[in-house]
Amino acid sequence: MTKKSNIKTVLYIEDEPYYCTIYGGELERAGLQVTNVGNGEEALEVLKKQKFDLIIADLIMPLMSGISFLEKIKGKKHNVIVLTTLEGNEDREDCKALGVDHFLIKTETTPKKLLKEVELL
Repeated sequence: MTKKSNIKTVLYIEDEPYYCTIYGGELERAGLQVTNVGNGEEALEVLKKQKFDLIIADLIMPLMSGISFLEKIKGKKHNVIVLTTLEGNEDREDCKALGVDHFLIKTETTPKKLLKEVELL
């Protein structure tokens, strides 16, 4: 990573293997330790056992939506980036109300752009 970021461990919540490969792979190549889970329920279980410097979450997931996951962790100290295909302002506003400042659209975000966002945290 080019900037001295404090981010070293990432919990990446994504159920699509393609996105796990392209985004998670870019983060791993940059030297970050990435743990991937496929839904919000799994993420909550992992968070009980391990602390992460950053959570990257999709909004559309099986078992528990990204919004439901964010509601469950609201008020806890987490750096969160939402990375989703949903482009609606309502989704962005819902995330902002839940304490998420970083909302990225997958179709507009290359793996390198995601890495730059992480480096800025």
